[in-house]
Amino acid sequence: MKPAIIAISGTPGTGKTEVAKILAKRLDANLITVPLLLRKKQLGYGYDKKRRTKVIDEKDLEKAVKKNISGDKINIVESHLAHLIKSGSVFVLRANPDALEKRLKKRGWPAAKIRENIEAEMLDGTTIEALQKNENVYEIDTSSAGAEKTAGVILKILNNHYGKKYRAGKISWTEKYGKILTRNLSRRNRLAKPKR
Repeated sequence: MKPAIIAISGTPGTGKTEVAKILAKRLDANLITVPLLLRKKQLGYGYDKKRRTKVIDEKDLEKAVKKNISGDKINIVESHLAHLIKSGSVFVLRANPDALEKRLKKRGWPAAKIRENIEAEMLDGTTIEALQKNENVYEIDTSSAGAEKTAGVILKILNNHYGKKYRAGKISWTEKYGKILTRNLSRRNRLAKPKR
């Protein structure tokens, strides 16, 4: 029997780390995080200076996660890339653009990086990728829900309670926030056009 893997993923700022810690404690699970793998020097990375971010290869992440899987416990993989790991259940944490912007500003992130992450959130990028690799994908809106409440929802879904309500594809920010995305993309296109 394969070890159980639960992936907690989502755009940076959606609450993955806190939710995963709470969930791991409640389930007495083995928690695997990218910072842990980096500390153990089991995962290498490149660095994108322009975007000011580490770049991690998907295959390298998968290999590093496999080395840390516990055969006798539930394994929780937490990262904005966790949805790329073949898992029994994937929970994509979502937050509306307003909430996400506030959280990332609080972290002191540069405006371009905040904008990039808001656009990724609005385009459902994580959910789309998760559905390409996994069957049991759920989305939870953390815009106003704290980590404890979100972890509680995940536990209920894992215990076969109201999972249909949280199936992927039910959260969309485009109707309310679509103008932000259109404005950002048109601004980027204007800046990208060569001057004559």
